[in-house]
Amino acid sequence: MTRYLIIMPLVGAADFGIYFLCVRFLSPFVSKAISYAIANGVAYLANKYWIFKRQRKQAAAPEVGRYVVLEVVLFVGNVSINQAILFVWPHTILPAIITASLLTVLLSFIFKKFWVFKTLSS
Repeated sequence: MTRYLIIMPLVGAADFGIYFLCVRFLSPFVSKAISYAIANGVAYLANKYWIFKRQRKQAAAPEVGRYVVLEVVLFVGNVSINQAILFVWPHTILPAIITASLLTVLLSFIFKKFWVFKTLSS
């Protein structure tokens, strides 16, 4: 959990930074989609090799499949939460992205620990 708490704020900062750069030129929906996708590509590598200490030789295909399924679900949830908050309270970009990100990070850790990067029994 400690490593997750170290890496996730860095991933979150990348997500925020990319989002705020993109939102000046693109819609909030597209900006959130781009920032989420880039930040989570980096997060996968950190999760796999540093946080959950998986070895390269360990069941890559099923793990990647679970990761992709989880990230698609989390992506839809993150973008939807962000859009819902902006729909109800327009121009509240910072609260919208913080709320969407915090909920996503919590669910992400739980599902990555117990489903995506679970230890395989022999």
